Amino acid sequence: MICTWDQMAALWCIFLSKSGCTMPLARYFIPQTLLARRTLEQKRQVVQLKTASALSRVMALSDGNLYLLDSDVLNTIGSGPKIKNVTVFCVNENPNTLDPFTVQLCVGKRRCIQVCSLHEDRVSFLKELSTPEPVNVAMDGNFVCVAGQGNYCVFNVETGSSQDLFPYDATTTYPHVKRIAKEEFLLAGPGNLGMFVTAAGISERPPIQWMESISAVSYYHPYIITITNQFIRVYSLIDQQHKQTLNFSGGELVGNFDGQLYVAAHSCISCLMPQPWTVQVQTLMDSERVEEAVELAEHSGAVGMSQEQYQQLFCTLLQKAGFIKLSHGVYDQAQEYFLRGSVDVREVISLYPGLLPATVEFMRAQPPLHHIADIAQAMHGDQNKIEDAKTFLFGYLLHLRNFGEPIMYRTEVDTAIIKLYAEKESSDLLLFLDSGDIVCNLPECAQWLEAHHQYSALAKLYRVLGDLDKSLEVLTRLVRDEIKDKHFKGVQDLVDCLTYATDPNVVWRYSDFVLDRNSVEGIRVFTETNATLDPSRVLQVLQRYPEARLGFLHHLIDTKKVQDEKYHTELVLHYVDEAVRLISDGPASSERLEEVRVKLQELLTSSCYYQPQPVLTRMHGTSLHVETAAVFGRLGEHEKALSMLVHQLKDFAAAEQYCIAQTRGPNNISKSNIFLKLLKIYLRPPPGGSEDEIELAPAIELLSVHAGDLEVSAVLGLLPPSWSLSIVHHYLRAALRNSLHQSRIKRIQQTLVRTDNIQQKFILYKLCKDMGPIPVASNRICCVCNRGFSSSEFSIYPNGVMAHLACAPNPSVCPLTGTVFQVSREVTKPKTKEQYSR
Repeated sequence: MICTWDQMAALWCIFLSKSGCTMPLARYFIPQTLLARRTLEQKRQVVQLKTASALSRVMALSDGNLYLLDSDVLNTIGSGPKIKNVTVFCVNENPNTLDPFTVQLCVGKRRCIQVCSLHEDRVSFLKELSTPEPVNVAMDGNFVCVAGQGNYCVFNVETGSSQDLFPYDATTTYPHVKRIAKEEFLLAGPGNLGMFVTAAGISERPPIQWMESISAVSYYHPYIITITNQFIRVYSLIDQQHKQTLNFSGGELVGNFDGQLYVAAHSCISCLMPQPWTVQVQTLMDSERVEEAVELAEHSGAVGMSQEQYQQLFCTLLQKAGFIKLSHGVYDQAQEYFLRGSVDVREVISLYPGLLPATVEFMRAQPPLHHIADIAQAMHGDQNKIEDAKTFLFGYLLHLRNFGEPIMYRTEVDTAIIKLYAEKESSDLLLFLDSGDIVCNLPECAQWLEAHHQYSALAKLYRVLGDLDKSLEVLTRLVRDEIKDKHFKGVQDLVDCLTYATDPNVVWRYSDFVLDRNSVEGIRVFTETNATLDPSRVLQVLQRYPEARLGFLHHLIDTKKVQDEKYHTELVLHYVDEAVRLISDGPASSERLEEVRVKLQELLTSSCYYQPQPVLTRMHGTSLHVETAAVFGRLGEHEKALSMLVHQLKDFAAAEQYCIAQTRGPNNISKSNIFLKLLKIYLRPPPGGSEDEIELAPAIELLSVHAGDLEVSAVLGLLPPSWSLSIVHHYLRAALRNSLHQSRIKRIQQTLVRTDNIQQKFILYKLCKDMGPIPVASNRICCVCNRGFSSSEFSIYPNGVMAHLACAPNPSVCPLTGTVFQVSREVTKPKTKEQYSR
């Protein structure tokens, strides 16, 4: 018998669990009204009943026959059973059809399963798959999960393939099969386990441990509802945990019908009415079960509200969760919830007295997100926990500033960070201020830093925010030891601050103060400053500080590349005097002397702006022969320089290096000339010496090593007639080889040029051929000089204007009208390389 009620007896209840809250339980008994009755042909009991509301049809399974009935009057559609020999059937909850008035069925028979389509007046067969006698089935899309005799299996209807899942004991376990989600099923496993299995044969969720054997199971997102003889039990799909138990005797069936949960016993049908998910979430939050509340909200699907309303509610939930976790000292989760919920950062800072600027007018959110007065109250006055909470706030604010989205309340954040840094007395505050882009309440931060003796940070804060005078004032007091700060580095910090000055008067005001205390650091005031300073005045100030003056001269010459000869000359003379002084000190200063001479030689070689005469005068009578030779080279007196190196020092390697340096120097002397001068000096006796004192060995080595740099004709004219061929045969061989090489290179270049010339002529020929002849009347004259054309070379423009080549220097601009043509010009004579303007 099938009957309906005007108002069904309802059992109102709520899932008392980690995913819900209590609600009064009431039961209403409503008089029953019989609307229709239908007795099936065999008068056997109906073992399975399904409805298709879109078609107004009821499907009833009785005695192996599947009947199709009209749901309004319970008349049989057609002449009798639509499908025979059926043991079990199910409806495809995710059908592969676009027709809303078609229902897909899967029916199980003794040795197969069949997929059918149910229409208003007929059932059409789609596909059949062989399988042992099915006990229970569930279908989703193309997949059918079948509980056979002792084994579960998934079939792919489209391909006909199958996937074995796992066995079960038919004597102790009824094979419940329930479709949960797309291509996912819940199966009754061994040991009272509810196993989740996908169509691919894998499990993506942990199993549910039933508390006892179950009679029936249904799914109501996100819960699994089971029926036993004594209880209705509720489990969460989210964490697979038991949530609630309701007393319900004699329960046999449970089902989800279009969002309504009905349970059936021997004598009644009841409706389970869960509270709205928003009420459940609020109840969980009130009991501070934060993770479960958030999980439930995430899996709610925003039922009953718009997406905008859901997002606002969810953000508020996350913010409340963050404050609950903060009060419990679970800081990692608190920060995660704050970030996900985009909490107003002032809500968090306001829990810490004194960190919000006094000028900020802030009222906490209404309704309140928490009931915390301040962090001390939340931590019950425990100082260690309060310090941990401050550490959390510090890290949270830094994360917002460095990794989060643009901060709306930047002043409040930076002010709180600086105050927390000051309390920690950490040198990291200086690094934070160096990062720049600081936006804070300066008076409050300054007061806070002073109270915690963070004077270096105070000076840097003043400088970062543009008050350079106050910054220098604080640093000056630190240098004078009027105040102390363990993070202060001394004069270096004051110099670092002065380099940001753009006003020269500020630099002059503090320069003597810095130089008197550390001249080495003080030089940075002039070399790294942003102010424009007069070098002459700087050198005048540095008169009392020789080391700093030397550093500034190097800065002018090496860094600024100043070409003023007075600076170059002063620097050279300084090194000359230093070298002379070190020579007089004896061997004890030999190492330092070597360093000074290297710098002097490098300067004499690289600079061409010093005055040679004062330098020669200062070197006169000293043993600085290599340096003197370099000055002679600066004057162009290379023979004097080389003679000094060869005859006085006997340093032939230095003479060779001198020649190489001169070819790379500013005068750019050719190698042939400079090496020829050196060869002459080798082959010439020293002043007052004899022919036996010529430097034969270095001369021969020079000829061998630099044969390619010496012209053969000039060398042969210098060689003594008495030299045998065996002495110069190495040179002659190398010279001839080089000469032959150069001759061949010239021929190749000549051939390449000739080839290029022929190609250009051919291009010009083609242009002239394509252009054709341009007739010029005898009375045609140049538009610029008004003279006739005496040759066949002329320029003609697209507007018909003609001019001599010399009168029309710009091929793109008409000399008469000034019209600009963006085309190159050609000429009428093939032998020229001019261009004609088309």
